Amino acid sequence: MIPSTFRYFLATVLLGSSFITVAADTTWLTTGSLPVSKPVYVEGKSVKGEDFGDKFVLTGTFMDLSDIKPVRNGTFLWNDKLDRAWMEAQADTGGYMHINSADTAGYQLAYHAVYISSDGLYDYSLKVESPQIFEIYLGDKRLETSYKPAEAGKTNSATATLNLDKGKFLVIIRSLYVPGDKNDWRIKATFTGENGINPVLSNDPSCGMTIHHLLEGIKLGGVSLLSDGSLIMVDYSRVNTRTGQRDSWTEIKDVASGKLLQSFRKDGTGGYRWMPSGKKMYYTKNDERGSTVWVYDFVTGKEYPVLKNVEDLAGVNWSLKEDFIIYGISEEEARKPESSLKYMNELGNRTFRTESATSLYRYDIASGISTRLSYGSLPVNLDDISRDGNYILFSTSIPNDTVPPFNLQSTYLMNLSSGHMDTLWKDSPYGAYPQFSPDGTSLLVIGGPDCFDGIGKNIGKQPVANSYDQQLFILDLATRKVDPLTRDFNPSVETAVWSPVNRKIYFTANDQMYIRAFEYDTKRRTFTQLNAAPEVITSFSLAGNSLRAAYVGNNLASPPRSWIIDLSNGKNTVFDETEYLSYKYVTFGKSDEWDFISSDGTTIRGYFIYPANFNPEKKYPLIVNYYGGVTPTDKSFGGRYPQDIWACEGYVVYVPQPSGAIGFGQEFSARHQNNWGLTVADEIIEGTKKFIASHPFVDSTKIGCIGASYGGFMTMLLQTKTNMFTCAISHAGISSISSYWGEGYWGYWYNTVASLGSYPWNRKDLYVDQSPLFSADKITTPLLLLHGSSDVNVPLGESLQLWVGLKILGRPVEMVQIEGEDHHILTYSKRIEWHNTIMAWFDKWLKGEDHDWKKLFPASKL
Repeated sequence: MIPSTFRYFLATVLLGSSFITVAADTTWLTTGSLPVSKPVYVEGKSVKGEDFGDKFVLTGTFMDLSDIKPVRNGTFLWNDKLDRAWMEAQADTGGYMHINSADTAGYQLAYHAVYISSDGLYDYSLKVESPQIFEIYLGDKRLETSYKPAEAGKTNSATATLNLDKGKFLVIIRSLYVPGDKNDWRIKATFTGENGINPVLSNDPSCGMTIHHLLEGIKLGGVSLLSDGSLIMVDYSRVNTRTGQRDSWTEIKDVASGKLLQSFRKDGTGGYRWMPSGKKMYYTKNDERGSTVWVYDFVTGKEYPVLKNVEDLAGVNWSLKEDFIIYGISEEEARKPESSLKYMNELGNRTFRTESATSLYRYDIASGISTRLSYGSLPVNLDDISRDGNYILFSTSIPNDTVPPFNLQSTYLMNLSSGHMDTLWKDSPYGAYPQFSPDGTSLLVIGGPDCFDGIGKNIGKQPVANSYDQQLFILDLATRKVDPLTRDFNPSVETAVWSPVNRKIYFTANDQMYIRAFEYDTKRRTFTQLNAAPEVITSFSLAGNSLRAAYVGNNLASPPRSWIIDLSNGKNTVFDETEYLSYKYVTFGKSDEWDFISSDGTTIRGYFIYPANFNPEKKYPLIVNYYGGVTPTDKSFGGRYPQDIWACEGYVVYVPQPSGAIGFGQEFSARHQNNWGLTVADEIIEGTKKFIASHPFVDSTKIGCIGASYGGFMTMLLQTKTNMFTCAISHAGISSISSYWGEGYWGYWYNTVASLGSYPWNRKDLYVDQSPLFSADKITTPLLLLHGSSDVNVPLGESLQLWVGLKILGRPVEMVQIEGEDHHILTYSKRIEWHNTIMAWFDKWLKGEDHDWKKLFPASKL
């Protein structure tokens, strides 16, 4: 079947071909003639044994093609420091584009560019003819070359194959004019497509968002401010599209000017962090001798080692006065001879990892003496160092196989002068993360509602709290009295820091569909939402000695940026738009929020995205996306399930926030316990029906749904309860709760959050009746099961056993394994294939376009 978008082209572009002539806006762009220099001849052949030729002039001067977006009249700077502009290149009646060679005796270079659009997985052929030598590129990838000059009056040719998926792609032809060439400088480019489908060409880079936008180009990571707020540390990454490897680096910039001061890309280095005071930072360098801690001073420009050649270094933390370091050494058990017998000694040892324990050491800067602080078989985690340097907080944990949540934490306060150790809590089943208050008299603790004997619980009539719904507590060290700060505060805490400047607590939290930043006034006991620009904050850093913070955030249709906020007046200033600006020519669909009242009276929040270039007179297919587990599906940009891309592909996307998610209050999140989709399925079905009824532009006969992990379980479960969906996708879903509980590496542990106190032997109604596998005969909706072959979180068998059942029942089901991938599909090339599979399934069932599905899986009978 030929997709409708191809059947109704108004015009196609094939310069010099026998196809339809196109309008002017589909002509190529060109730089015109650009001067280049011939390399200096040294002596002999190259190291590859090649004689010098004009090829080395063509390849010796070039612009970076990885980020360029040519546009008519768009300017660029050449290496002669002169501004130039991209111009339209008109072809003559024979299809040739002519380049006027400059009045010079030197070599000249020219670029020709055009954008090719693809509505699916299509192969195109590009034949280039020219008397001159040339190269053909797709983006920054060189496809074909012609390095032999043509004889007088003749041309040479090269044909490149363009394997495209959905999107708009840049094609570049780079050619060279050699002094004295008697042939006219000209290029002819002819495109052909598979099955007679002609490509759509344009000189306009405007397009919808694609998977390539999401994965490629520079990506903005976390930020961290120097203590006085004058410098900022920014993390970046970029995938190499040829190798699939991701390059990560850290840059230091001046906050006031934005000037780059230093870029760290050293192999074997990591752990870049600010020193407590001054304009200094530190990092670790690893080599065969061990790990060394290095300090870089931005005032003096000096870089020097501090702690040298430590084997098995595990964490480094400086005292505020910078007079000592607390560091860890991870010691492994003695290696035993390899054996085919793998003894499993406790629930957490599913991977047969080597047993290890981290011990803490104190390194004195003045004397260079290290002193061991802890000893034993338990791993020790440093939580914090007091500002006066007199105390440290550290924790240990041990497995507890018979009592959920199957782990016991103990936290201690150590006096570094006397060595005296005070136990703050012993063998607590609920983990907590403490830090010192600025004056050292109390602790700020992040933990679940059940911490400190449940003093922070606020779950109404629900029997069990959701331990993911993290709270803030203050523990007074003198009285041991605990103050549950957020018991009546609905957002769920993520990170927190206590400012020594104004004694206020700044924290980020899941707030319904958002991740926001807040300020807690410890004197007035009030919460205030910070005036942050984005709806979803992914990184937040408070300057230790000033009222300034930096953060990274994004929204739907708004890629990540970083901001600086003045906490004294709430003023925000955009600091970094590197990733944001790479979407300059992308058109997004608009979004809106939509809530409904469920049959039990609960307000279920949600949002939806309109298709890009929305037309209210049209009918659009709908994709319903959900999670249904402990965390909400926030309104963030990109992610594993990029709703912005789906909208750019012509889908309406609806995202409900069903019961059980954190960020809506403890009573709401506690509904997750011992439910396993019982309530959530009804809410998704009810919400989808009401959404369709309220939005006449949705085609009620073309409804798809998709979820992953617990959301994948929800996809499976939904199909046993309704046939309203036209098709469905489950990634890494759970088909049998009992098998996941026992076989998933963390299944037994997640059971404490999803079904505390319930087991296969005492709750068959839960483990059997709520498992999609045991109701497989009720499934009639076309279902696609996706799963990483190496998934240790939700084992592959969870999809396999439902696939087997549905195949035996003769139901419309397909299963695709992503080889070598775990719970998350992270490998660059596999992520693209996985995404294309998802879109191909939706396009097949919701648009009636099965070309991509058949191309990916020609053996499919569906």
